Amino acid sequence: MTSKKPVDSDSLPEIPSPDSGNLAAVTLKPSRLQGINQLLLRLKTFQGWPWVFVILVSWLTGATALQWLSSLPPTANCNKLLTTLSESERLDCADHAARTGDPKAIKAALALVNAWGKDHPLHGRAMTLSNEWSRSLLGVARQEIDNGNLQKAIDYAKQVEPGSDIKPEADALIEQWQQNWEEGRDSLDRAKESIKKQDWTAASLEVRALVQLGDDYWQDRADQLLNDMAIERQAFQDLYQAQYIADAGQPKDYAEAIQLASKIDPKRLAKEEVQTKIEKWSASLLELSQEYQSTGQFDRAIEAAQSIPPDSSISDQATALIQLSNAQKVASSKGFVNYLHAWALADQINPDTPEYEKNKEKLATWEGEIQNAGQLQMAKLFANIDNVHLYQLAIDHAALVDPKQPQRIESQTLIAQWDQQINSYQDRQIIARARQFAARNTLLGFQAAIQEASKVGLNQPLRVEAQTLIAEWQGSLEIAEDQPILDQARSLAKTGKLEDAIKIATQIESDRELYKTAQDDIYAWKGEVEGVKDKPILQEAESLARAGRLSEAISVASQIGSDRVLYSEAQSRISEWAAARDAAYFASQRQQQARQEAVSENPPPAEAAAPPPEPYTEEPAPEQAPQTYPDDPQADLSRPVVEDAPQ
Repeated sequence: MTSKKPVDSDSLPEIPSPDSGNLAAVTLKPSRLQGINQLLLRLKTFQGWPWVFVILVSWLTGATALQWLSSLPPTANCNKLLTTLSESERLDCADHAARTGDPKAIKAALALVNAWGKDHPLHGRAMTLSNEWSRSLLGVARQEIDNGNLQKAIDYAKQVEPGSDIKPEADALIEQWQQNWEEGRDSLDRAKESIKKQDWTAASLEVRALVQLGDDYWQDRADQLLNDMAIERQAFQDLYQAQYIADAGQPKDYAEAIQLASKIDPKRLAKEEVQTKIEKWSASLLELSQEYQSTGQFDRAIEAAQSIPPDSSISDQATALIQLSNAQKVASSKGFVNYLHAWALADQINPDTPEYEKNKEKLATWEGEIQNAGQLQMAKLFANIDNVHLYQLAIDHAALVDPKQPQRIESQTLIAQWDQQINSYQDRQIIARARQFAARNTLLGFQAAIQEASKVGLNQPLRVEAQTLIAEWQGSLEIAEDQPILDQARSLAKTGKLEDAIKIATQIESDRELYKTAQDDIYAWKGEVEGVKDKPILQEAESLARAGRLSEAISVASQIGSDRVLYSEAQSRISEWAAARDAAYFASQRQQQARQEAVSENPPPAEAAAPPPEPYTEEPAPEQAPQTYPDDPQADLSRPVVEDAPQ
């Protein structure tokens, strides 16, 4: 033990009081104290502390993770055979597979742990994993319900083990899904029914009910329903527009309405009403087509029937009506080929259609007409050759036409014609030879043709034709005989010998073919001769008229007789001059009356009274009112200019 001796106060170092604030007074070594002070100062002013903290935390986290990984059991090789794995490894492999979210893997994992009892060494861990797997399976069920797969969702939710902690949640979800599904389905059905009735308010309420169910699936259905409502409204508007067009009641209007309504999406709820309308309009088109077909308006019938859509319930009738109208249109042109074509078209008509039954008799009639037309066609081919035996063969074929058929009248007419051809065969040979003679276009040829055609007897069918040809050739013969005479006369007329030309042309008698032509030439030549004689007379009269001597002009122009060429022109001038003379006379009378009235208003003195007027005579009229004609630039007489007589 050490003795406790009193310490001498003089031997202890002096320690400053804390209040002095001078720590440096502590008796330490000067160099060491300075180093500590510098270190503290650096730490205080160091700005990298945040980075130091981050690095420190990262290092601690990595160290902790490394320690945890080193404590985990080794990963099992799940690719080995199941029998070679331990139960712990099998549990790890089941957990690994279940974590992929595959429903089959989750079910397999649950089946694995369900076989272990509570006394199993891995029971605790197995139950923990079972709860995780059940929750994953419930998540898969939620995905299925969101996709609208109710039964799958329920099946997955029922896979949750009864002893699982989430079993109550699974049962509650199953009940909720079933209830929501029933309510949602009812709301959706009611909404569609409201849309069909175009009750948009009720449909909107059902959309709200779907949203209130809270499921994503029904929320999507509500969104889709809102979109469908907008589309359905447009579909109904298009249908109303089509109905408005169809109300006009014409084929083109029904066709346009059907075309517009057919554009409406078949998935729309309005399609049911659309189809009803289309069927109604198609029936109207069919009725119009039948009406047109019955009245012979085949083109309009075809056009109306072609507007009926092929998916209509009456499309077969429309097709049959088109084929029938085409056949009738072709048959209306008659003829063997047309009947054959019509029958071929009619043969394509479906026998099960009402149109076929309605027109069965008509089709049978066409078939009979085709046979009869064939007989007539063959008969006409034989009759095209001018031979007695072939005419008889044609008659035999034409006689086979059924008396009940329309061609019977034609066949009898042809038979009568061909009989006549047989009877007139000899006379036709005579006329043919006569035509050959006349074709030479000579005097001898015409004479021979007339002589040959005269052989046709009085009571023969070709007698009229023969006489007509004889008259024609007689005229040609007369032309050939008289043409030289007319040519000679025309030659003389060209040389100015008009009198000689007239004498020569007069030789053509009135019963000859060129008589009228000769008379026309004679008239023209006489006009030229008379014009030379009468022109000076007319010129003299015109000269007198220009001098105002109208009465003398009229007297001179009257010398041209009515049988002369210039007679009409002379009479025209006489009428003009007479009118001018009368106008001048009446004008002078009016002037004289005006002077007398002026004198009566201002009478002169008695001693200066004028002597009584002399009586009027016709001849002195020109002195009282002389008339003159101004020059006419167009060589025609102008109206007279009346000059007052000198006072």
